[in-house]
Amino acid sequence: MDSAEQWAARHFGQVDLKDKRLNRRAVKVARQMAENPSASIPDQCGGHWGDIKAIYRLLADPYATFERMAQCHWQQTREAAASTAAGGGGVVLFVQDTTWLSYGHHPHTRGLGRHGRGKNKRDRGLHLHNVLAVKPLEQPTHQPGQQPQAEVLGLAYAQLWARPQQLLNADQAARSRRRKSPDRESLRWSRAVAEVGAAPPGCRYLHVGDREADLYELYEQTMALSGVGFVIRGKHDRCALLGHDTPEVVGTRDIKGSGLKKLVRSLPATAGLSLEIDGHNGRCARTAELKISYSPVTLYSPMVRGRRQKALRCWCVRVFEPNAPQGTQPLEWVLLTSEPVKNAEDALRIVRYYHWRWLIEEYHRCLKSGCCVEHSQLQSRQSLEPLVGMLGVVATRLLQLKNESRIHPRALAIEHAAPEMVQMLCRLTGQHAETLSLREFVCGVAKQGGFIGRKGDGEPGWLTLWRGWQKLLYRCEGYRMAQSAGDVGKG
Repeated sequence: MDSAEQWAARHFGQVDLKDKRLNRRAVKVARQMAENPSASIPDQCGGHWGDIKAIYRLLADPYATFERMAQCHWQQTREAAASTAAGGGGVVLFVQDTTWLSYGHHPHTRGLGRHGRGKNKRDRGLHLHNVLAVKPLEQPTHQPGQQPQAEVLGLAYAQLWARPQQLLNADQAARSRRRKSPDRESLRWSRAVAEVGAAPPGCRYLHVGDREADLYELYEQTMALSGVGFVIRGKHDRCALLGHDTPEVVGTRDIKGSGLKKLVRSLPATAGLSLEIDGHNGRCARTAELKISYSPVTLYSPMVRGRRQKALRCWCVRVFEPNAPQGTQPLEWVLLTSEPVKNAEDALRIVRYYHWRWLIEEYHRCLKSGCCVEHSQLQSRQSLEPLVGMLGVVATRLLQLKNESRIHPRALAIEHAAPEMVQMLCRLTGQHAETLSLREFVCGVAKQGGFIGRKGDGEPGWLTLWRGWQKLLYRCEGYRMAQSAGDVGKG
């Protein structure tokens, strides 16, 4: 991993804010954020009032928008995704999801939008839609309990917006017009697909989404692009027929009772797998024993003048838990995909593609807990947006390192992390930098931040990782300063 200075120059060196001084300032601010992402702006500047004022001026500049701050990183991520074609082809997943950034704790911030019904003062903030590019690492077989692995390439696109407050008390007619307007929120999925674009020859782009992405227009859009498809968890009980040998247009009576869920639940199970379910939101962690069924399906568009005018032919994979523990809700996914599913191996591959969606959930935890993006007390949306744009890029940095420790736990840490960081950790723990594994390095950094690391503690959290990273950076900086002053010998 690059040093903070090298990383900032690579990801923000091409930012164009129409002023060379602001461009240089953006790189410097990115370096300060990368070194201490969870700290406030004054702490990131070491309390120097001149640097603090410079950051505030940068964030308040009209050219310092959310898109301009992150565009350079987005472009680099798309280039990395496209380069998989030159490296032998393969699949790149573009995982989409939306999260809510709450700033209700700071009521004086101007320009914020509402969340949900917006009746609580805390329901003020911004919506953030991210597209995380993930390169699957294919496994020859899928063993029970074996977790899929993938490489995080970075953010390919993001969108930030505030939901209008006036729609809260709108009547039914106004809400109906809003759902058909050209700036409706549901179009964020389609905008992301359009921004990423078609895949290069020899490569396949798949957009992965949860139930909120179950949009007929989105399916049509992805399948119309060259080399692009989708893996999306179904939400709506759409009118459908099994198979692809189906009519193009059907009437309401012809398809009565042909709901998608009823059809796929009638399919026999053909494969099985074990899936580790994390415990959160009151749910206990457990291993779920799942069954899989699959079939080609034809989805029909919403009704127009009593007929369903369009037929979209795709495949459906159902993942379900026939024997869930008592008191727990059985797991069930109805996955719709553009990818051919002709056997159990294809179905398992689609399940793995969807399972990699958890990486964007991990990214959002990193952004909120590690970078503390919701703790900012800036007083306008105009200043918040470039800050969120920069922290969104910073959050990918440690996500990639943490994910690398899962993929290559026995790899040498000195080959993946900054050598001075590895050497400093070894000085503190008495280990050898030449033999320290990447897995041991990540756990060691987290322990510097308060992670105990007992057998049943699981993976370190983002807060302990950031705290440990910060302490290690401070120690490295102090060591360099002492060396330059001649107080530390070569040993």
